[in-house]
Formats: sequence, C-alpha cells, structure tokens
Amino acid sequence: MNITIIGSGPAGVYSAIVSAKLGNKVKLVEKNDKLGGTCVLYGCIPSKAMLHPLFLKYLAEETGKKLNFSFSEIQKKLQKNVVNRLSKGVEYMLESYGIEVIHGKAQLKGGNIQVGGQTIPSVKIIVATGTEKPQIEGTIASDDLPYLDKEFSKVLVIGGGAGGVEYAWLLKMSGKDVSIVEKSDSLLPYLDEDLKKAVSAYFKKIGIKLYLSSEITLGDKPRIGNEELPQPDIILYTFGRKPALDGFEELPHEKWIKVDKRMYTGVNNIYAAGDITGTFTAHEAIHEGFIAGLNASGVEKYYNPEAVPKVIYTEPQIAYVGNTKGKCVKINMAEIPRAIAEGLTEGFLKVCTEGKKITGAVAFSHDAENIITLISMFINYGIEIDKAIDFIEPHPSYLEAVFEALLRLNS
Repeated sequence: MNITIIGSGPAGVYSAIVSAKLGNKVKLVEKNDKLGGTCVLYGCIPSKAMLHPLFLKYLAEETGKKLNFSFSEIQKKLQKNVVNRLSKGVEYMLESYGIEVIHGKAQLKGGNIQVGGQTIPSVKIIVATGTEKPQIEGTIASDDLPYLDKEFSKVLVIGGGAGGVEYAWLLKMSGKDVSIVEKSDSLLPYLDEDLKKAVSAYFKKIGIKLYLSSEITLGDKPRIGNEELPQPDIILYTFGRKPALDGFEELPHEKWIKVDKRMYTGVNNIYAAGDITGTFTAHEAIHEGFIAGLNASGVEKYYNPEAVPKVIYTEPQIAYVGNTKGKCVKINMAEIPRAIAEGLTEGFLKVCTEGKKITGAVAFSHDAENIITLISMFINYGIEIDKAIDFIEPHPSYLEAVFEALLRLNS
C-alpha cells in the first residue's frame, strides 16, 4: 500500500517508520532542505544543546565553584555539532527503512498530494506539517534564538508559559539581564498552584525581573500601561505558534486539524499527527505519529493523552502529569537523602489521588523529569497506590520522593 507522509518532524518520521515496518511503500515529503522539523532544527534539540553547559554551571555553583559560559559559546556548541548530526541521523534512519524522501512543498488537492505540480499516488496520507513561529514586528521567536547573530545583554521575554520560563532561565544562566512579562498573576498560570508559586518565587530569587498581571504594548519602546520599560536589546516572543495549514486548508479544522483517537481526520483516508493537531511536545508527536502509522496501515490502536509527562528544562527541573485534584501530599526535597547529600534541596514533589487512583503529580526539583515519568507510568497503566508502593526505588535516589509520597497517601 502506498502511504505518503507530509513533514519530517517527530510525528512524520515515526509514522513513516511504523508504516514502512508494516510493509507499506512509504514516501515522505519535506519542504526544507534539512530533515527533522522544528524539534531538531529550531526547538527541543538546539535548546537542550545550549542548556547542557548551563546545567553544569548550575551544579558547579551549588558546590561553591564558579563556571561560566557565554551565550556565544553555547551557540557554537550547537551550530557545529548537534543540529547537523541529528538531521543527518534522521536522513539515514529513513533511508534504512526504505523510505523515499521528496523535498518540496506539498499540498492537498481533491484528496491527492501534489508536489511541484506532480501527483503522488497515495492510498493513505498522514499530515504532520507542524507549526509556524509567531512573527511579531520588533520581536524574535524561540526558533530564532539558537541562530541569533547579534551581541546583546538585556532581554525582555513576552510570556511566562513553558517556553518563556525555559528560555528565560537559559538566558539568565548565560549572563543576560532578563525580564518576563506575563498577563496572569504568576508564571505557568495554567499549572498547579503550589508549582507556579514556587517557580515564580525562584525566578525572582535568581534575579529575573517579573512583570506579572501585565499586558505589554510594543512600539518604539515597550510599555505596560503608562509605564515605559527599560529598552531591551531583544524582545523574545514565546507563544502564539500557528498550525502549518498552507496547502491543507480543506481538512476539518478550527485552529488545529481535528482528529479522533486513531488520528483520523474523517476525510477520505487522511490522518494527521503532531503539533498540527494541537499538541506541543515532541514526545506527544512521536506517539501520535506511531498511532497514525498503525491505523493508516490497518492496525487499530488509540492514542491516550491522559498520562503524558511534561518537562520544562530549567534547573531545578519543572515536570508535571495529569491533574492535582483530590487528596494530595507534598514531599519537600529537603527530606530526601540524595538531595541532601548533593546539596540540591530546592523544591518539592506533590502527588494527588482520588481513592486508590493516582490522578497526577507535579515536581520542582533536580531530576524532576524522571520522578514524574515514573508517576506517569503508574497513571498510564492504572497502577493504584497499593501496587505502586511495591516499586523499589534505588537508594539513595531522587525517585525515593515517589515512595515517600505514596507511603503517606496509602491508608
């Protein structure tokens, strides 16, 4: 069966691999010269390459040592190595599965995919075109930051959501003067009350200026109401990504393309996966692509969004899963032996339950991503408290915070 996939980001790549493994003849269309999509070229991978030296700086400072990296130094690490290597890796991986890559702009016309005026014969189609960065006059987007060729010292970050928080921390740790404008009364306004209060307080403590409950007006000089803000060297706009729908407008959408649990659009034999459907993490995109590839190949499987761990890569890390309703307990990292031994006692873990069911958790701590990933596994597989507590964590480890929380929740 001929399956055509549009986009080489995580959703497109993994839908292509699954489809090929199931014996289909797969073509993948990518409009850019390099493969990998926003994640590899502009987003999660470049940012983590830049963040890694800064994590080392943070850990060194916690032991009383000084270690500094300039913004230009972390940029050079990124540009010379990481992006090209991973983009080439995507190319080799697709080639190893016999997937044909076509470079060009695809569009959907009358249920068929056309590239450069040529129709690609397709029994099934998977659309994974992703999103486009916001383009606001006088600002840059997060996509631009890894490649910014400009000397700067003062940054104004617009938006205190996940992207604003992560990039503000990165810029602060690379020696920049950073301010954040957020229209809500805290950073991460959509998250748990304890978490957003702790993160907001921590950012103030490390010297990031917060303008909360504030709406900004851009112009020759940024203003909040009648207050003129200090002139920044750059303004980083961190929200407002739009679906890359150009050429695919005929698919049902309000803002994002509508899909069911099989990632099916309801139109002919067309599926969609990844950010184009309104998800905003690469791991969600990977699994949506996996599900789309299976269903397009005739293997029925549903996507479950209920237990997806989310991580914001600051230090301490910020991670969360599910919701924090019901009965909750909070474990301070100052209670955990490994955290005490390493002097990384900032933050906490909060776990919530309804009856015996674990409903969600948030963590603001070193190693939060692994703590929350473990809890997300419990939620995903329906493992209740009395069974989850049987999981044996290594000692001493940050994962022991999970055991301590479950011990207090287990009546």
